[in-house]
Amino acid sequence: MLRHLRLIILCALPATATLSSCGPPVPASSPPTAAASEGVESEPEGTTLLEAIERTVAESIAKLRDSAVALEYAVADAPSGARRVATGVVVNDRGDVLSIRIDPPKSTSPILARDASGGRHPARWVAADAETGLTLLRIDPSIAKPVHPASRPPRLGSQVLIIGNPFGLGHSVIRGQVAGLDRRVDVGPRPLGGLIQLDASLHPGDSGALVANLRGEWLGLIRSGLARPGGEGEGRTFDHDLGFAIPARDALWIAEQLGLCRRVDRAYLGVRLNLDPVDTPSGAILDGIVSDSPAARAGLKTGDRVMAFDGFAIKSPSDLTDRLDRTLANSETTLEYLRGSRLDRLTIRTSSRPPLIPDPPRSSAKEDEIPSSRPREVNERIETLERRLRNLEKQGGRTETRP
Repeated sequence: MLRHLRLIILCALPATATLSSCGPPVPASSPPTAAASEGVESEPEGTTLLEAIERTVAESIAKLRDSAVALEYAVADAPSGARRVATGVVVNDRGDVLSIRIDPPKSTSPILARDASGGRHPARWVAADAETGLTLLRIDPSIAKPVHPASRPPRLGSQVLIIGNPFGLGHSVIRGQVAGLDRRVDVGPRPLGGLIQLDASLHPGDSGALVANLRGEWLGLIRSGLARPGGEGEGRTFDHDLGFAIPARDALWIAEQLGLCRRVDRAYLGVRLNLDPVDTPSGAILDGIVSDSPAARAGLKTGDRVMAFDGFAIKSPSDLTDRLDRTLANSETTLEYLRGSRLDRLTIRTSSRPPLIPDPPRSSAKEDEIPSSRPREVNERIETLERRLRNLEKQGGRTETRP
């Protein structure tokens, strides 16, 4: 009887279960997939995500390269035949190109713009902004596609793509990251504010390089060099990991003014600022008022503390100068200021800034110049050695004639 009962129980067990020596039945394994049957292991989920990111970045790079041009140009005071290299960003569908410190060309030596496919095209010089160094050029609109500005500002530590022209190697791709925001440094006749600090490997020819996020949206363009134009360090090689970019928003505003007026007529108040207050309060303390200036005519006095400019909060002297840099001359502006403990408001019509003192002529050896077969430093060293040799020969001749 017991033996027949065991047979009935075994026949009643489901086909998907097996008996073990102890414990409950173990479900049968699912049928193998096609990939497993062929011996191919499935990729981890992280690898698939990484490949998707790389595809997105590759698409962004291809799009950005179509919006950049590699520039080659001559300098007015350079020796005949000397050429320099830079990068330009196409900013609209009219063919407007922004770059940095491109001199007006000679009729015999035009500016050349090379597109992503290697085609060489003439570029017309339109105008330049002395304070930022931004230069507006114009090319045939069919040569390159305009870049798309980012809808959001960059974030600290975010990754960026840079399309540059290092040593004339056009449309090279550089990866970097945002190392600082709203920087104010001396890179021109006057300090420039609102700059993006970048940690990226930069070289001669990357002036004006296109800076974008990984989605292919334009953030700004490289403003090369940390020394004042014509000042100490002008001939040094621009080859380091520290760079500053003019934000796209500011660059487009300047490009619009250069296209319309051929210059940027910025606002002027006629005040001197206390750049190093003892108690470091919020606002911009006026350290002096220029006579017969907009500030003097409006009634501002030394010691007043500007707290807001046209609705923008002023937390430091650099905030006020940055707002003036983005305001046109002959504009009606509103200032909120503290005089003692009383907060007051007034309206000022700005005027044009006094002209900049012209910079001395730039040295013929510049960071972005294409090197010749024998650099200028080598020629100078050879000339020095030749002079020393001639002096030694003269001294040797005099020694032989002594009694």
